[in-house]
Amino acid sequence: MMAVATLMATMSANAQHREGDNTLQPRVGITMSTLTDTEGSKMKINMVGGLELEHFFTEEFSVAGGALFTKQGTKFDDGTKLNIFYCVIPLTANYYVLPGLAVKAGVQPGYRMKSNVETDEGKIDIDRFLEVLFDEGDIKMPKFDLSIPIGLSYEYSGVTLDVRYNLGLTKVLTGTGESVRNQVIAMTLGYKF
Repeated sequence: MMAVATLMATMSANAQHREGDNTLQPRVGITMSTLTDTEGSKMKINMVGGLELEHFFTEEFSVAGGALFTKQGTKFDDGTKLNIFYCVIPLTANYYVLPGLAVKAGVQPGYRMKSNVETDEGKIDIDRFLEVLFDEGDIKMPKFDLSIPIGLSYEYSGVTLDVRYNLGLTKVLTGTGESVRNQVIAMTLGYKF
């Protein structure tokens, strides 16, 4: 019993931050992404990485902002893949329910850097693909994306496991009449300096 109490105290001490603390956290991990309202689309596993800065207002409450480079998209039954590369800026409010364990929510603007459709025959830029497929240019993929990240993180001795669900707010394709949005689960491992 005493050993368990000592272990818990050590874990708490290792994961506790004080009012005014600032941390910088490189993060790397995977995303599992798909698109809503898209027939035949399946979850696609991709990579994500970047940096996040966190400021502690109290031991229990902090805010964080960062820059992550992420590959998202979806794959279809016929093997075709839609690859979308974003630079995203997650801004979250974090509440530490226990030392090291945080519940977080916020907003995440993103900028589409490039995108392509990948088939057995090769890759084609999505903007060019839509231009060729739809002569009128009515259907487009906007450069700006906005989502709401909701998640949990756990820190031990500076190492942080972070899991978030990013609920897409903006349409990935405009002019279709459908509400095609990003749907992403991101899991990252980081280290707080």
